[in-house]
Amino acid sequence: MLKGKKMLLTFVASAALVGGVFAISQSKVDAKSYSKAVTKIAGNGNYAIYHNVSKKGPSGAFSNTKYFKHGQIQSKKYVSTKKGNFWYIIVDGRNVGWVSQNFFARNQISVAQDVSLVHNSNYSFPTRDAINYATDGQGTAINPDRVNVSHSSVSSSRAGTTKVDYSYGKAKASVNVTVRSDTNEGITSAGASVKSGPKAVHTWNGGSKGSSRNWNQAHGYRSETSSNSYSGNGMTLRTRLFQPRFVSLGYGQAADAMGQVGVIPEGITVNDGIFTASMYTSSSDSRGHLVSYNLNSIKNKYAAQNLTTMGWSTFRSYANNIKVSPYIKLGHGQSLGSSSSYIYVLANNNKTANSTASEEIMQVRKSDMKINKIWTVKTWNGSSAYPRYFHNATFVGDNTMYALFHNGGRHQYEYWKLTRNGDTWTPEEIGATQSNFVTGSPVQGFAYDSNHNQFYIGFNDYIFRVAANGTYKGSHHFNTRREIEGLSVSGSTLYTELAQRAELMTTSTK
Repeated sequence: MLKGKKMLLTFVASAALVGGVFAISQSKVDAKSYSKAVTKIAGNGNYAIYHNVSKKGPSGAFSNTKYFKHGQIQSKKYVSTKKGNFWYIIVDGRNVGWVSQNFFARNQISVAQDVSLVHNSNYSFPTRDAINYATDGQGTAINPDRVNVSHSSVSSSRAGTTKVDYSYGKAKASVNVTVRSDTNEGITSAGASVKSGPKAVHTWNGGSKGSSRNWNQAHGYRSETSSNSYSGNGMTLRTRLFQPRFVSLGYGQAADAMGQVGVIPEGITVNDGIFTASMYTSSSDSRGHLVSYNLNSIKNKYAAQNLTTMGWSTFRSYANNIKVSPYIKLGHGQSLGSSSSYIYVLANNNKTANSTASEEIMQVRKSDMKINKIWTVKTWNGSSAYPRYFHNATFVGDNTMYALFHNGGRHQYEYWKLTRNGDTWTPEEIGATQSNFVTGSPVQGFAYDSNHNQFYIGFNDYIFRVAANGTYKGSHHFNTRREIEGLSVSGSTLYTELAQRAELMTTSTK
C-alpha cells in the first residue's frame, strides 16, 4: 500500500458532493489520506453506501454496492469508527460515498484456475501472468510484481505438472501449470495456395495524425456532441459510441499504476451487444484493463463520456452496465475475441518480429472480468526453424482462433485457423495473399466475418476484405487521420475502433 498520512478532517465545517447530493458529517474523525488513490477490489457481498461518517459510524445510506462491484474502484482516504473502517470510494472516476471495508476482497489472491502449456523447449511461462489481483488486509490491490511466487517461471520443455504457490501477507493461492505431452503439437505445414493480391498502397505511420473534434488541448478534451461518418469505396463507418476518456481517475488526479483505466485503446471485440476494449496507460505496457460496455442498455452515443457529471440515477445505471477487469496481463491487447460467456485475448508481444516462443491465450470470464484459464500455443512450419509468431488474431466461439501472419520475406499475408480440442490447439494454414497491402502502417485490426467467410484487415485509414482462402475482395480508404485500434464482427455488423477519442464505429458487412 502507498504510504499514507493522518489528517484531521472536520466534516462539520465542510461539505462534499456525494451521489449528486451535498452531505455534511456530524463530528470530527481521524482519516488516513493517500497522496495517490489506491485501487480497491470488490468482494462478493453487497453493502450500503453512506453520505456521512463519524466516530460513531456511518449515516445517511443512499445506495448499494451491488451497482458498482464491477467498476474501477479507487480511494484516497478512510476513517476508523466504532463500527469499523470506512473508505470513501470513487467508482469509474466519480465520487460516490463511504462504504465498509468489509465490502472489499481482503487478504486475497485471485489467479487463473488452470494453466496449460504447449510443449516448447524455447519458452518458459512467467507465473505472475496468471494473477488477476492480490490484496492486503484492507482490500487494496497490490502490484503483481510484489506477490511472492514459488516458481517465477515454468519451463515448457518437459511434460508434467508444477504446482505454483502465490502469497502476499496472509493472502495465498495456487495453480497447477501443466505442460502438454505431445511434442508435435503446433507443428504443421504452411501449404495453402497463395492468391494474387493488390499492389501495396502507402499510408502514414506512428500515432494518430488527427483526432475527433474536441480531443485536443484547445478544447480541453471535452466530450463530443456530434457524430462522425467516414466513407470509402462503398463502406461508411458511423459513430455508435464515444467512450469515456478515463474509466477511473485520470491524469493529474494521482492514481496508482494499477488504477488508471485509459487513455489508450488497442483492441476490441463485440458479441451479443457486449463491447469490450483493451485499455492501457502506456502503449509499452503489457498489463492493462479490459472494459466492457453493454450496448443493449447503453444506447446513447454520447452519454458514456460524462460519467462524472451525469445525473446520479443515470450514472448508477451506466456503472451497472460497464465492467472493468483487474490489472491483468493482456500483452499488446490487439488480438481479442469473445463468446457468450468469455472474452479471449492472445496476449502476445508485438515487439517480437518472429519468434519460436509460445503465445498465451487468456480466457476471461465476462461475469467478473477475471482470467479463468490460460493456454499457450505455438505454430511452426515443419520445425522451429520456421515459426509463425502471430501479432494479430481473433476468436470465434470458444474453440476457434483465426490468426494473421505477415511473411515479410515473401511479401505475403497468411491466414491460420487454430482449433481447440480439450487443451490442444491445432493450427492449419487456410489461405495466403501475395501482397503487403499497405506500407507505412502495421496491421491495426483483424476480424473474421462468418456470414461471408472473409477477413477484415485494418491499417491506418484502410480496411481490406479478403476471403478466408486469401482471395482479395476489395479495400476501403477513409480519411480519418486517426489510428484504427481494432476490428470485430458480430452478426452482420463490422465494428471499428478509432483512437483520439476512443470511438466505436459501425457498418454493415458486405
